[in-house]
Amino acid sequence: MTGMHSIGRGASALVGLFAFSATVAAAEYPERPIRMVVPFASGSNIDITARQIMPRFSEYLGQQVVVDNRAGAGGTIGASLVAKATPDGYTLLMGNAPTHGLAPSMYKDLPYDPVRSFAPIVRISTQSFVLAVSASLPVKSVSELVKYAKSRPRQLNYASSGNGTTAHLSGALFNIKAGVELVHIPYNSVPQALIDLGSGAVAVMFYPYQPLTPMLQQGRIRLLAATGARRLSYLPDLPTVKETGIADFTAFAWHGFYAPEGTPKPIVDKLYAALAKAVKDPRVAAHLQSAGVEVDVLAPADFAEFTKAQVERYRQIVALAAVKVD
Repeated sequence: MTGMHSIGRGASALVGLFAFSATVAAAEYPERPIRMVVPFASGSNIDITARQIMPRFSEYLGQQVVVDNRAGAGGTIGASLVAKATPDGYTLLMGNAPTHGLAPSMYKDLPYDPVRSFAPIVRISTQSFVLAVSASLPVKSVSELVKYAKSRPRQLNYASSGNGTTAHLSGALFNIKAGVELVHIPYNSVPQALIDLGSGAVAVMFYPYQPLTPMLQQGRIRLLAATGARRLSYLPDLPTVKETGIADFTAFAWHGFYAPEGTPKPIVDKLYAALAKAVKDPRVAAHLQSAGVEVDVLAPADFAEFTKAQVERYRQIVALAAVKVD
């Protein structure tokens, strides 16, 4: 019994030592620059959002933060890099729906688990899309689009920024919920997709509003609906897809930050506090809103549950839409 008590005391002492070490590490953290991996190309929507936040994050954390773009494979290359990094708070990831919702359903040999491989820090924003159609298409409402598409199965197409993107799955979900057969056309170049939408080469696109504004002002496209759960604050007269009668349709992008699994909780808490403060900074919030991104903060525990729910949601959409898995 004495030996067992000794073992118990030893184990307790070891746990206490680890807790003490983590607390000390968090108190001293950060002591050097932090690497923020953005798993998409420079100039992409997520990259622009990251660079708007990083100066304030750096200021509030008291350390330089360096953005490192690691694009490829739908964001999974950069995400995998962070999943395998040392869990010390010095290598972080800006993730989104493709990296932490879609990836498990789109890639057979995903080199990370979006739930188990990461310590969620904070979801900082959500971004609804708009359902845009070419002005050459003779429809002015969602109901007219559905009627027109049903009379022309597989004759209308929709553009996206690539296979497995949120824009792609938004169209796939619309097909399911509206009972239509729009054909997906993935683009490697978003500018080219927008050009083709404006010319009528493609009929439909689900995409953030701001990049579409020049063509809207030129009368080359029209907006039929917003894809989120509520109307957009900057387009209050535009109905949501759900309001037009297509039940259970919501599609939106989101952004959040992750650390590698095993990162000490005191460090995660310190990162959460600095990032939440940065994104709520009036200067940052104004920049994000001008880009159509709404500040929508979730703390670590809630963000973890949200990530799990996103994985399941996209698994269902991919299965129902029979989206090709690579």
